[in-house]
Amino acid sequence: MLSALKAMNSFPFHIILLMFITRRIIARSNFYALAFQPTKSSSCNIVRSSLFINHQRINCMSTSKNNHNTSRQHFSTMKSTAEPQTTNMLDEDGNEYDWDKILPFQKNTHNSVKIVIPDEEQSSKDDLYDVDTFHNKLEATIATALQLKKTALWITVPISRARLIEEASKSGFAFHHAEEHTATLSKWLLDDVESRIPTYATHQVGVGAVVINAKNEILCVREKRNNYRRWKVPGGLAELGEDLDTAVIREVYEETGIKCRFISVLGVRHTHGSQFNRSDLYFVCRLEPIPINEEGDVPLPVPQEGEIEATCWVDFDEYRDMVYSEDPKVGHPMMKHIIKIVEQSDDNDIQKTIVSSVVPGRKPSPVYHAAIRSESS
Repeated sequence: MLSALKAMNSFPFHIILLMFITRRIIARSNFYALAFQPTKSSSCNIVRSSLFINHQRINCMSTSKNNHNTSRQHFSTMKSTAEPQTTNMLDEDGNEYDWDKILPFQKNTHNSVKIVIPDEEQSSKDDLYDVDTFHNKLEATIATALQLKKTALWITVPISRARLIEEASKSGFAFHHAEEHTATLSKWLLDDVESRIPTYATHQVGVGAVVINAKNEILCVREKRNNYRRWKVPGGLAELGEDLDTAVIREVYEETGIKCRFISVLGVRHTHGSQFNRSDLYFVCRLEPIPINEEGDVPLPVPQEGEIEATCWVDFDEYRDMVYSEDPKVGHPMMKHIIKIVEQSDDNDIQKTIVSSVVPGRKPSPVYHAAIRSESS
């Protein structure tokens, strides 16, 4: 055997033996360095400490050059497998995480983090959100968020992955809100501090319009359902992202077919326990009908199909008498106050001014305010 080994013409036996021993020492040193040395963010990192060393036997019996090359390949394999194999990645702040053990998360407002779960069909073959491993990964993510001193953790779940909601509930998550095909869950992380997660959509916004034409007639409608009085002013709910003036103009046109321009806000009613048990802000606005000719004529209103039973121009005095009535089944206390304002000069109405925002990137927005008597600047 010794003579056969000495016949190797590329690597003398003592060189091969020395390289093998050296690799074993380096691999063992790497193992202990990885197992006991703190990582960059030891408070939140999850690192694999297991090493897989390829203990391949080296065939030194052959004297052929090809076998010498094969032996060198075995040493190369040992080198690559002896190095730590992790899936650690850095986030945008330079923190290191093992994404095999926690769920990917991102920064969110108010010192919280957020997990955004994609639709099933958009996921890769190796699903990060597999239902069998989801709970354990979520628990590890909660622990990581706590170590990062985050206050809350949010999860958005598409309806196609609704089965994950049950797993999240086992970790203390609760519904915050749902919209179309996505549910949002939240968990307050601080046991010694009362939750500051706000209730979703505390208010809905409604609009009503007082529209009076040149004949001193007020535009009124009667709905097909829920008519508490014979006549009411047109109006409805503002849509998401819709300004008050845009909303009230749209509602009047939808319900009556009358085009108007916004003048001012007359008043605001604030009630609670409305639709979906939300609070309600109802803005009554002064609008002006847009004439169809130079004589100032306005068209006859047309009721909206499916929603409005009737619409017409009602004599203003008749409407005034109705809302001022002492009969509790006829009078309308809120509109009584609104009509008092209407009969005053519109100088006292709530005005609208577009102002820029101090928040970077936010668009200018309307501010509704009392009349400003004089401009100081």
